[in-house]
Amino acid sequence: MPSHAPIREVHLNPDGSSGDRPENLDAFTAGEPASGCEVVRALAAMRDLEGLERGALAAAVHPAGAGFERAWLFVWDARSSLLEGRESACVPALPPPLAAWVGQCASQRLELEPHSRSLTLRPDRLRGVVGQAWTLRTTPSAAEPETGVPWAGAAQVGAMVLRRSGSPWALVVGTWSTPPEPERRAVLETIAGLCGQAARTLDHEREGRRRAQQAAVLGQAAHVVSATLNLAEVLQQLTRFAAQGTGARGGALWVVEPEGLRLAVTHGPSGRRERTGQALSGLARMVVGEGKTRVVDRATEELLLAPEVAAEVDTVVVCPLRVYGQVLGALACYDRLPTHRSDPTGFPAADVELLTALAALAGLAVDQAGRFKELRQGEQQRRELAGQLQRQERLAWLGELAGRMAQETRNPLASITAFALRAQRSLAEDHPGREYLEIVLRETERIERLLAEQLSYAPSSEGALRIESLNEVVQEALSGAAAALARRRVRLVKNLAADLPALLLDRERIQRVVANMLESTLEAVSVGGRIRVESRRLGASVVLELAHDGPRVPGELLEQVFVPFASQRPGGPGVGLGVAQQIVREHGGEIRVRSEGEWGCVFSLSLPVFENQDRRRAGAGRRRMRAERRSQ
Repeated sequence: MPSHAPIREVHLNPDGSSGDRPENLDAFTAGEPASGCEVVRALAAMRDLEGLERGALAAAVHPAGAGFERAWLFVWDARSSLLEGRESACVPALPPPLAAWVGQCASQRLELEPHSRSLTLRPDRLRGVVGQAWTLRTTPSAAEPETGVPWAGAAQVGAMVLRRSGSPWALVVGTWSTPPEPERRAVLETIAGLCGQAARTLDHEREGRRRAQQAAVLGQAAHVVSATLNLAEVLQQLTRFAAQGTGARGGALWVVEPEGLRLAVTHGPSGRRERTGQALSGLARMVVGEGKTRVVDRATEELLLAPEVAAEVDTVVVCPLRVYGQVLGALACYDRLPTHRSDPTGFPAADVELLTALAALAGLAVDQAGRFKELRQGEQQRRELAGQLQRQERLAWLGELAGRMAQETRNPLASITAFALRAQRSLAEDHPGREYLEIVLRETERIERLLAEQLSYAPSSEGALRIESLNEVVQEALSGAAAALARRRVRLVKNLAADLPALLLDRERIQRVVANMLESTLEAVSVGGRIRVESRRLGASVVLELAHDGPRVPGELLEQVFVPFASQRPGGPGVGLGVAQQIVREHGGEIRVRSEGEWGCVFSLSLPVFENQDRRRAGAGRRRMRAERRSQ
């Protein structure tokens, strides 16, 4: 271990925060004509901390300054918590005046030694004068030998710490070959004090610019939210504003949807922004669930972040998109980029406030987009309803006109039928004109039936609802069609369930439904064919099926079976099945048609059991309530 001469302590300003004029400012003027005010102006003209660091190092080695033969500059790195070597300087051969030398060195790099940038110091291992200066100890400690540092073995060592608002940001260490004069110590204190004041001024200016930038960001964000209807574009702009306003490396935004939380926007370096956004989704879900902002100063300590993500991200802040008491998503920024190595790595309170405001604007944009979508849907529905109402009014007018025409047509049709019958009776049995009159009577009967269907298709008033047996209604309809079945030699396959419950029906109208279904079936079945009639209980409904084994009806024609007056419907134009469908719907049931197996066409009529019982029970309850009121 090499021997060391006693190290003489050089005291420096403890906090570098004095706002008064340094008492030892005149020490700068020793041996040169330049005034101390010029040095002050040179340091005050620095526009960044790097310039202040180099200016302090230049003043430390100038003969009119601290007079170090050699000095080293170390800067505090907040991420690694180490002092990293930046630059070193020695006494210039022909030094210019101190103020000019400080200004010149602040604008360009000094002479660097090969090992200066690779040298790092741990603050807890600093010894002697350097350790006392860094820890603000004013009482000298026992001299301890130092190894592994550039000034090891020097006879005289001095140090000064540059501080910002009481926190150290740089360290200057220098050596003398001879014991320094007392003025040198005063110069070190003055340099540290001036740099501290200049650094505080720079911080205030930077904070002012930052606040102005954030205000501009908020103004632009408010303009984007109010001027743009494209939600994706608004969210993209707000995420970019959040990253720019906080100086973050990247950002992400999530939106709550019915399927869950969706990553809507990512911002940052290409190649990693999507991966980082997905990795932060777990943290975003927690923020959405709790509705509170989450600030992560050390990603390695956050359990919701995977280790591989925590190795890439240092700091994260996530804010909920809260609007009108609801959380509609989350906005996150990560990896705040400090302007200087000594700046704290986390997001300050001003940045968190900015993100909270931008998140509120994003939530407002999401809510506004949802409300605008509902408004458009409501407007579309209103237009559709208005068009439907116009069509209904036109159909009602056409129906009324058709009803009047049908009513007026029945009178001349009755006259034609009567005169045709009289003419038929007046002819002999073998007269050839009887055959023509048979055709006239048959066609007039068909026209009469069509006119009756048209009149019955108009909305009718509710009939009398009574508890009826559907099987009995079907039997009456089959009895009415017995002659037609016999004439066409159709075989009837009947299977009516005996355990059918009684239903609340309008007997006459349901009988008309069954008759219309039978008529449509008879029109389609071949001579000598089969018709199947079956009733059964199916869950909460009673089902009646009528099927025939005639030609199978194509699918496109099945859709027109219930369309009134459709020319392509099986059996020709008519309204009978349309009337049947209308009556069944008024009873709370439905009627369908299909092809199945050997049956070319199957009509299926279903009527609800429970609804019929409930309607009956409700009527009985109303009667009991009336009886109770009369008895009171």
